[in-house]
Amino acid sequence: MKNKIIVSIVLFLVLTAGFSYPQENKNIFSIIGSDINESLKDGLRVYSSPLHWGTKDGFTLGGLVLVTGAAYLKDESFRAYAGKQHSDFNDKIMDGGKMYGNLIAPVVIGGGIYSAGLFSGSEEVRVTGRMVFEAVLYSGIVTTVFKSVLGRSRPYKNEGSQFFRPFTVDNGNLSMPSGHSTVAFALSSVLSNRIHNIYASIGLYTLAGITAISRVYHDEHWASDVLLGSACGYFIGDFISSRKSNTGQGGKHSVTVYPGLGTLNLNIGL
Repeated sequence: MKNKIIVSIVLFLVLTAGFSYPQENKNIFSIIGSDINESLKDGLRVYSSPLHWGTKDGFTLGGLVLVTGAAYLKDESFRAYAGKQHSDFNDKIMDGGKMYGNLIAPVVIGGGIYSAGLFSGSEEVRVTGRMVFEAVLYSGIVTTVFKSVLGRSRPYKNEGSQFFRPFTVDNGNLSMPSGHSTVAFALSSVLSNRIHNIYASIGLYTLAGITAISRVYHDEHWASDVLLGSACGYFIGDFISSRKSNTGQGGKHSVTVYPGLGTLNLNIGL
């Protein structure tokens, strides 16, 4: 029931949105085909990017490893603390975070944005929707591979934070990294970069943060799992959405959204 309510709200906002772009007479199927081609190219760029890393990227990776390692050493303590925070109010907030990290969120949000751009003739809006799909897909692949290779036991199995069964497909041993955290931060990083609005960014990253915390709260992941998953989603989402489009139409473009309760002016661009 909760999922249906969330989907209905998001669809309502998307379907009642007014975008300030003229309709273009283009073949929809050729546009979709072109977007698929661009998505494949972006995937190659994502996975080949480590070959072009510089000193700054190396320090970033080193910092991530150190922070994740520090969290790993305290995973049992974080779990114990989270277990004491349960209440009806916290349950509702964490349930909302869990839904934001569910795959239905990028499907509905990304699909709504892509469709709005496609049928309104707005390339910038359409590309934003495409980037949502790309970020979630490519970061999700990375997370899924690491989950299976590492085979870390989930907290609720009570096997301890240091129990690993590498190369497995058993869901109980697919704890690291957190998939929900990856999805949430991939989605938020793309939308934040494309919207160019500080208040929207604060809201988006708050939602992603709640999603990450909820995974520890619900005893599905260790703190180091969500940290690594969040980083994966954020960096891949940021990489994809920070690129300039090869269509030569970069820059910010105004979008006016009419959700029925008021008017919200946003800047969406490349």
